[in-house]
Amino acid sequence: MVKKTEAWRIAVHLAAVGAVGCALTAAQFQVVLVAFFGDSMLVAIAVFIVVAALVVSLLAGFAVAAAPFAPLARRKRGRWVWAAGVYAFGTVATMGAAALEPSSGGLSHSLLLFPWGGACYALAAAFFLPSTRTRLATLGVTVALAAGIGYDAWAAAQPPTLDAWLTANRVDRALLRVGEPPTGYTLRINGAAEHTFGAGYERPGVPGLHLAVEHPGQDTRRTDANGCPVPIGETIQCTDDGNGRQLITHKGPYERQELRLRQAGLIHTVTLAGHPADLPAARQILATLRPATDAELTPLLNLPMRR
Repeated sequence: MVKKTEAWRIAVHLAAVGAVGCALTAAQFQVVLVAFFGDSMLVAIAVFIVVAALVVSLLAGFAVAAAPFAPLARRKRGRWVWAAGVYAFGTVATMGAAALEPSSGGLSHSLLLFPWGGACYALAAAFFLPSTRTRLATLGVTVALAAGIGYDAWAAAQPPTLDAWLTANRVDRALLRVGEPPTGYTLRINGAAEHTFGAGYERPGVPGLHLAVEHPGQDTRRTDANGCPVPIGETIQCTDDGNGRQLITHKGPYERQELRLRQAGLIHTVTLAGHPADLPAARQILATLRPATDAELTPLLNLPMRR
């Protein structure tokens, strides 16, 4: 019964240290953040030193409550050693975790950083407990947490798989369609989003072709009854190109042509700019539409991924 009571008192003590550590981490975070946004680095360093001194002083006062559990805190000088040790370990561990974790979007969020700081302070206080078993358990927990954060940071730094990239960016795989490159052209994947996918076809010496695959409703231009865009400051001519295709010719400051095909609930548009426009190549692209292979989609991994 006595051992159980003692264990509860130690648990309450560590929880109290953790709560104090959480509050101190929040206070330090705000003060140092304001200092670093200032113009002078010397001011930031001075503020950090002052904050550290204040925090250690507060912990030294709190060390009086730790005296029944930590023999070091029973002496006046020992309280300062206890306070400095708890502060140093708690602060260094919190800063280390924050430095490793931003890439994975975890402790970079201040609301997660504060309780983590409290946990680090509690672990530091546990190291000052006299029981060898408690110290070994604390060391084990510390190593496990450090290993977990290190692995998470390592995993976040690894290049994503294609499936992970598409899932994170909420890309509909049905959009990922390309046509066979016409003779002399090279396919280049431009990008993919939730409702659109783009690819380019390049050939030396001639204007490139751009294929866009979209869900219906992405083109916000007004259209007439035949689906032809209503001209605004330019002349637009729409003609039937056969096999379900519509040829849209823009005449004005930026002359171009769009060859459009509605298929499988998607809108496929090949844009041709410059002169001469390679309409046969555009028709071939739309006639040979197919799902893009994973190898062709690999360039997407070089683009930003949502976290």
